[in-house]
Amino acid sequence: MFVRPPQTFRNKAESDPISKALHQEVMEEKVGTLSRLNKKLEAAVDRLTRLESEDLPEEDRQRLVHEAGEALWHVVIQRELVGLTGLKAFLDHMGVPKEVRLKAGPMPAHLKRPNNKP
Repeated sequence: MFVRPPQTFRNKAESDPISKALHQEVMEEKVGTLSRLNKKLEAAVDRLTRLESEDLPEEDRQRLVHEAGEALWHVVIQRELVGLTGLKAFLDHMGVPKEVRLKAGPMPAHLKRPNNKP
């Protein structure tokens, strides 16, 4: 036997087409942002691994690690907003080094480049 709750307890957003459309729009924006952030993380990790073989000054290397860590931080937050789980599998698939995982978070101000430098 199936029991249906009274209509007074029904969520009004479930039947409102405008709310459904708005929810769909918001979800599309979240997923689009996640896609852009994933590309940014991938580029930062690629840059770090590509320049790993070169003799970089330690300050430049730390800047690259922190840039990748900040990109990772943004991706983690956006994944949670979208409702995705399985972060470890994702990080393994993306090839994020352990050092970058440990530096996930905002980049320290002393390592940020001024806007006029490349």
